[in-house]
Amino acid sequence: MRLGVGIAAMAVVLAGTAGRAAAGRGALIPPMEIELGHAVTGARDGRQIEATQLLVGLSWASLYPKPTPVDVSVGVISTFRSADEPMATARVAGAEEDESAVGGYIDVAVRGAAGAYWRTWIGARGELMDHGRVSGLGGAARASIEVWAGTAAGGHDALILGTVALSAWAETGLREQPDGGTASFVAAGLGMRVPLIVAGH
Repeated sequence: MRLGVGIAAMAVVLAGTAGRAAAGRGALIPPMEIELGHAVTGARDGRQIEATQLLVGLSWASLYPKPTPVDVSVGVISTFRSADEPMATARVAGAEEDESAVGGYIDVAVRGAAGAYWRTWIGARGELMDHGRVSGLGGAARASIEVWAGTAAGGHDALILGTVALSAWAETGLREQPDGGTASFVAAGLGMRVPLIVAGH
């Protein structure tokens, strides 16, 4: 249920602005960073709870087509389990819990080692997750490396401005749990950057 809410929230954020442009027979795609990965959280009883983690956010480094020493992004984060995974593996402290959650995040990263077409980032993310019955805070320290190219072009009622990139990332952090405890997690995955794209009539 919350996965659907998260996807709907992302659609509202992205399609809302695009829809206003589309009303004038144009299109708008905001500068985004999209990341998909696998997260493993340690439960109180010693088990490991696995979930898919999705982040979609607006990003400064996705908008700026040149090297930048810092990136700030704000967006939506969702963690969810496979629909065919046995619910028994989701039991925490003797009770069945739906491990899916959705919320908002803010991420700040500084650039590390870099070359002409690649760069690394070291950053931290804060998040507020909705677990359904309760909400919880979380935080993560993360590192990523990406291959990127800046682009800035316009004409004929169209504009492309920002960065196209493919990345790999890893992180570790803590999240408050629905039962009131705090659990550590690790996650890793792949990501992509999409520049600002505006198309007129």
